[in-house]
Amino acid sequence: MSRHPLRQVLPGLGLRPRTVGFAVALGTAALFASTALGALSAWLIARAAEMPPVLDLTLAIVGVRALGLSRAGLRYAHRLVAHELAFRGVARLRARLVDALARGPLTRVLGLKRGDLVARLGGDVDAVGEAVIRALVPMAIAAGVGIGSVALLAFFLPAAAWALAVSLAVAGGVAPWMSARALALLEQASSATRSHQLATALELLEGAAEWKVSGQAPVLLGALREDDLWLERLSARAARWTAAATFLMHGAWSVSVGAALVLGFAALGRGALSRVELCVVVLVPLGAFEALQSMPAALTQLLRSTEAARRLLPFLDAPEAATPAAALPAPAPAAPLRAEGLACGWPDSSAAVSGIDLTVRRGMSLALTGPSGSGKTTLLLSLAGHLPPKAGAVKLGDVSLADVSEQRRVELLHYSAEDAHLFDTTLRENLRVVRATLTDDEAVAALHKAGLGEWYARQPQGLDTPLGRGGEALSGGERRRVLLARAWLSEAHWILLDEPTEHLDSRTAARVMRDLDGMKAHGRGLVVVTHDADVARMLDSVHLLDAADGAGRAGTAVQWGGAEGL
Repeated sequence: MSRHPLRQVLPGLGLRPRTVGFAVALGTAALFASTALGALSAWLIARAAEMPPVLDLTLAIVGVRALGLSRAGLRYAHRLVAHELAFRGVARLRARLVDALARGPLTRVLGLKRGDLVARLGGDVDAVGEAVIRALVPMAIAAGVGIGSVALLAFFLPAAAWALAVSLAVAGGVAPWMSARALALLEQASSATRSHQLATALELLEGAAEWKVSGQAPVLLGALREDDLWLERLSARAARWTAAATFLMHGAWSVSVGAALVLGFAALGRGALSRVELCVVVLVPLGAFEALQSMPAALTQLLRSTEAARRLLPFLDAPEAATPAAALPAPAPAAPLRAEGLACGWPDSSAAVSGIDLTVRRGMSLALTGPSGSGKTTLLLSLAGHLPPKAGAVKLGDVSLADVSEQRRVELLHYSAEDAHLFDTTLRENLRVVRATLTDDEAVAALHKAGLGEWYARQPQGLDTPLGRGGEALSGGERRRVLLARAWLSEAHWILLDEPTEHLDSRTAARVMRDLDGMKAHGRGLVVVTHDADVARMLDSVHLLDAADGAGRAGTAVQWGGAEGL
């Protein structure tokens, strides 16, 4: 039997049992102080009505004050400890998830939209952390307070203690189960809708100008409204279960207090209880049920966190290597990059292109071109080793790329996507993405090779210049050249670029291509995806892909000036 998803993900929070136990102890002590305050206050009021000597009440008066102050202090301390625990755990889990995504195969995230990725790194990680402070800790506290209250009541009136135990079981078990059932139905039906809603909202916000010009913005807004209406209907269905659970909980509370009154007066008539003790017996259930107020929300959060953990597991589970890295073959340094009968496509879909045969030698350049939808990017991803072939093979010399260790493959092949990310940090840190040991001199040299020498000279902060979110502080041409500087720093034998001149004017595009041409002099092979015929003619060879039909087509190869890149 597979382990519960939440149990598999929670260790990633790095929680220490001692700290969790301390948070539970503080919360339990706070609620016990509240229960004891009610019981002692009832005793004090009832005893004071008998008009005893005031010294007989002194200890109780001091106790009421002490419990009132300690309740507030303990609650504050509990929240500090519990939230510190959860926030540190969430930070650890998010770092672990990012590391797993970075180290794992690209096929894990290739099919994800940005909205899905944001949902996993944001909402789902937070939901797992909230399982600690909103589910597990409150449930442990409620259990401790419930057991303690039943034990206290049993000291005065065992029959009332049994009634309280049954009421607590109903209010703490059946009612929360009904609330959890409502959430389970809601989560199962709305998870995909919320992910779609987030992805649509991000698409609309990030491309607002383009969608407005194309006239498609109302379509996306309409999709968001439909998602909202569907979620609203689902919430209304779940609210019926929640209302029934709330009614059941308050009903159990009333039955418990009523049973305490009936049994208490009966015991008072028999002389088994004093009037002062009767007040305590009646007020203890009120304090006990205070701990159960959080149970429906706790079980609801537990289910939500479980679903979030289930969505995170595929990204956290590390794939097992089929062959030890030491046993994998190493390609010869001068081996060309070859595709033989290659058919490639996205996971769980048919091949976008097929029958691809090409060779790229070091010191040569190749353009992959064709109309939109012809599979250029898919082919480039397969050549980089990020998409496994549907048929055929990608080879480095005579060694299949699938047999090359991942570390060696990254050293040999540098892939830069059309929308490669620039982080909201400094220029230096954005260049260190490809080489952690980068020195300042190496970074400046790469910027000059990428044609950013003049731009860099104008930056008063030098390598500490902030690039902004997604490189918003840069122009389109500057952004492309920063990505080109990354390619220079990679020291890979083959540079694979997706639309490096997209959105650039013809003059800037020509300068970028001249800079790229300089890579060949350093013994690098260059593969460029482009739909611009003028850009393609600047490279040694061109492979033209036809518009893909159901099975994809290979297209044709063209050479310029006797180039031997194919």
